[in-house]
Amino acid sequence: MSASNDIRSLFKQFGGEPELYQEFTRDEHGRGGSPRWPLLPGSPVPELAPLSALAPEPSPAPFGGAEQQAPAAQAEAHDWSAAGLRNLLAKMAENPTPASVGTPRVAQLRPALEHIRVISVISAKGGVGKTTLAASLASALRRAGRQVVAIDLDPQNALHHHFQAAEASGSVMEDAGVVQAGQPWQELGKLSDDGVFVVAHGMIDENHRQEFEQGLHHDPLWLARHLADMQLAEGTIVVVDTPPGPSVYLRQALSVANLAVVVSLADPASYTSLPQVDKLIAAYTQERTDFAGAAYVINQVDHSRQMNKNITQILRGLLGKQMIGLVHRDQSISDALAYNRNVLGYDPHGRGCHDILDCAQALIGRLAIAAPTAQ
Repeated sequence: MSASNDIRSLFKQFGGEPELYQEFTRDEHGRGGSPRWPLLPGSPVPELAPLSALAPEPSPAPFGGAEQQAPAAQAEAHDWSAAGLRNLLAKMAENPTPASVGTPRVAQLRPALEHIRVISVISAKGGVGKTTLAASLASALRRAGRQVVAIDLDPQNALHHHFQAAEASGSVMEDAGVVQAGQPWQELGKLSDDGVFVVAHGMIDENHRQEFEQGLHHDPLWLARHLADMQLAEGTIVVVDTPPGPSVYLRQALSVANLAVVVSLADPASYTSLPQVDKLIAAYTQERTDFAGAAYVINQVDHSRQMNKNITQILRGLLGKQMIGLVHRDQSISDALAYNRNVLGYDPHGRGCHDILDCAQALIGRLAIAAPTAQ
């Protein structure tokens, strides 16, 4: 029986048309397998056609034919080849892509601070007497019978100059302060002659200051944790001085504040900056149920100047009950700094001293209102 008859018999048994039968030799099979299965061992690796070759052509042409490709297309074909892939991988190794931000770490629990009250003294601009007022309010609150801690978060490190040491041989503040990492604040602070425990900012060079501020940025619970570690007595009032304007220090202070005391002057520049303060407070106290809001103090009021008098009246009308008092211009307030004191000890009968005492009483009332909310 011939081979053709055998083939016809097979097609007749299994179905199909014997005329469609084609026979491939061993050589032809080897040539045909390479383009179909390019990854088989021993097979040459072909170049992949560019993606543009998949678009329909107006006239038929061999797929990937070199004579139909422009130079740019040839470059794309090279990129899509195995050699091109190796080149791209090498380039990526030389210029690695920055790692994407991973899943954020689990938020740490905020330390319990319900047993104390924190007042953050802030301002939108410098030169308003914020630090002087923070020190004076701390002493006034101590005179009212409260345990008071004054903490300086302003890199100017000026708060301690408004206090006199309880010990005649020592200074309330030296170079050490909150910037010294790893040291308990109980050991860094000093007791003033009027009973305020003062923790200064401390001295630090510029390079270390930037590192310190970066640490505060990445550790939003830094201040809360230090306050908790101090193991302050029930009802202690903490007065925190901050630098003017937005800063990482302000964010730390407002993150634990029960009350924000905004110090402003009765001048056009301070007036126009108050909306910025409101935005900062809102941004840094979001979802804080223990925050009682802002209290405003107009400092260095001088009724002999008509502009100052007019703006003071306008602020009274706009702020309403948020304004807790005025501090009139009193030369004794600035003179007291020359003796490392505040006006309460330097000139207890002056008008500035009485203004500050009135503001302190108003703050105590505000903190008492905030207490049930915190509980």
